[in-house]
Amino acid sequence: MRIQMKYLLCILVTTLSYQSSKASNQSSVLHQYNTPKRLKIGYSIGIASMNPQRMEYAKSAGVDYVEVSMGAFLEKSGKFKFTEEEIIMKVKAAKKAADDAGVKIWSIHMPFGKDIDLSLIDEADRRNVVDLHTKMLNYCKILKPEVILFHPSFYLGLNEREQRKIQLIKSAVELNKKVKSINAIMVIENMLGYELKVGADRERPLCRSVEEMTEIMNRLPANIYAAVDMNHIKYPERLIRALGKRLKSVHVADGTGKKENHFFPCSGEGQNNWIEILSALNEVGYTGPFMYESAHKDVKDFLPCYNTLYQNFLNSKAADSILLAKNFPLLQQIKRDGKLQKLMLKSKVFNRIKSAQSKRIENALKDCETVSCYAEAMKWTNSEITELGDEFQKINGRSKVFGSDNEMLTKSWNTTANGINRIFDVYLAGKAPRYVKIDSISFKPGDVEFKKETYELAHNLLKQKGAKDLFFEWPVDAAIGLLRINGRDEAARYEPLNGGLNEKPFLKIKTTNWNAYKYSLILIPGLGPEEPGVALDPKGAKRCEEGAERYRKGLAPFIVVSGGQVHPFKTPFNEAVEMKKYMVGKLGIPEEVIFIEPHARHTTTNLRNTSRMIYNFGMPDDKPVLIVTDKSQSAYIVKRMEKTAIRDLGYIPYTKLTMLNDQETEFHPVKQSLDIDPSDPLDPR
Repeated sequence: MRIQMKYLLCILVTTLSYQSSKASNQSSVLHQYNTPKRLKIGYSIGIASMNPQRMEYAKSAGVDYVEVSMGAFLEKSGKFKFTEEEIIMKVKAAKKAADDAGVKIWSIHMPFGKDIDLSLIDEADRRNVVDLHTKMLNYCKILKPEVILFHPSFYLGLNEREQRKIQLIKSAVELNKKVKSINAIMVIENMLGYELKVGADRERPLCRSVEEMTEIMNRLPANIYAAVDMNHIKYPERLIRALGKRLKSVHVADGTGKKENHFFPCSGEGQNNWIEILSALNEVGYTGPFMYESAHKDVKDFLPCYNTLYQNFLNSKAADSILLAKNFPLLQQIKRDGKLQKLMLKSKVFNRIKSAQSKRIENALKDCETVSCYAEAMKWTNSEITELGDEFQKINGRSKVFGSDNEMLTKSWNTTANGINRIFDVYLAGKAPRYVKIDSISFKPGDVEFKKETYELAHNLLKQKGAKDLFFEWPVDAAIGLLRINGRDEAARYEPLNGGLNEKPFLKIKTTNWNAYKYSLILIPGLGPEEPGVALDPKGAKRCEEGAERYRKGLAPFIVVSGGQVHPFKTPFNEAVEMKKYMVGKLGIPEEVIFIEPHARHTTTNLRNTSRMIYNFGMPDDKPVLIVTDKSQSAYIVKRMEKTAIRDLGYIPYTKLTMLNDQETEFHPVKQSLDIDPSDPLDPR
């Protein structure tokens, strides 16, 4: 059951005001926060590849720093391939190429391998490795780096970790003196190590986990620092936070924590939660470069990728409160009403069910072996939902806080409760969402780290809650926490919609002569690329070109580009944002006439959400909207979308749908599009 806005207006007050007085006063939720500092861009490159052409191209693409690998100078055994004169000549040429292009050398990645290992147990072998690095540091001095990065070890034999740690620490202390003498700082990098053993007779390198990395860092002098390789560990944000101020450099790549994947962060191929990673970097005050060590061919994509990740991070800063407002406005209203809260806290029914649920969760945390078991304990039962709804009616009968329509109050509560349960089902138990291919849980069944993460979430929330907490606070905080763990705060991004990229067109609405146009809007639905790392599908660009042509003909005063972060799974790119960039930057359409609708996850919601904007922004609802798209989508909209809309939404979010030709269809908005739908928490309203 979904709730009609005409009733909600009588019942609910939300923080998201779309029909605001002045967009300039609320152009961005982010104005409530200190905007995190942007990082400079860098990437890892072998010294043999540092020629003037590459450096100039990198600088032109927005790269400010490089990390230089010196491995090209050595054989696997550790012997130098070239004479000292040849090496110095090559190093000076690389330095000149970087300097001439204006690229700074941030760090040196020192050689490593089976025989180039700072933790070798044999003292003579270890001494040889230290001497090798000392000689290499003489060449590094020419490059004037800020950071010298070392691997802590290569693979180990069985049961020798403590000996290896002692040897590593001895080597690091000795080399640190030389590093300091060339005015650089020494960092130790974490290594891949989700399991201790590799086969029957080897162990993973040192610094393989958060615990081991922090233990070793605590045994090293305070002026030896750490580097985090985001491909080497699952949940790199945990290691970043554990290291704190000891973190001085990073290697940026996506992965699973199980292999040397080195995926490009914007490819969508790995499992890293980039919002959490950027949040952790901001929390610890990291100021070094965003240093890519990714398997990606073209450096021109590095800055746009970071810009996308950074924008997603900014959009997430107020995510929790926005997710509450958009998914569960009934509960938000309660949290804003002190009188109502007092009545609820006195309710024996609310307190009894809160206590029973807390006990279930405590037992689940002790006894459950699967996250699905956690999910069942966290959910309200059907009988509890009914009881709670009845109690809502009794309290409202005494207070009239929600008006006199108890039937709508019950529907509102049922929708809210089932929406919270739905999050537990999909983003904890792994049940199918509405759109399985794009909106599923971010973790595979049986993922040990995910179970640990959800245990910590539930456990910490239980510890924080007390007698003065309302019956729904634990479940709603847990549900929103699960969306965060899954990286599923899409509904909170780009809010409020009358600010940010929509601020200029929103301000233009009040001066628009609507009588001069046949249509209120030209709607261009997004098309998500299936290829990882692609920001805008070529066919989506073609739709933009067709829409721009209709705008230039004067058919409507505004364009709305509609589409969320949809294809491929967990893409960092937003269809609407990328389309607006293309239309402004490539097609020359003024930014003040293009609205983004950044949340739609399907063609049905392209239309529904456009209708919502018309009503929320005060545009005329008696004018039709012109859809401009390709032949195949036009045919789908006319022939099949009605059935899909009824299946997914429960109603048809448009009227008077008319196909004009293969590329153009028109429709009129309907007010039912304003219905709230928390069963789709990535685009509820």
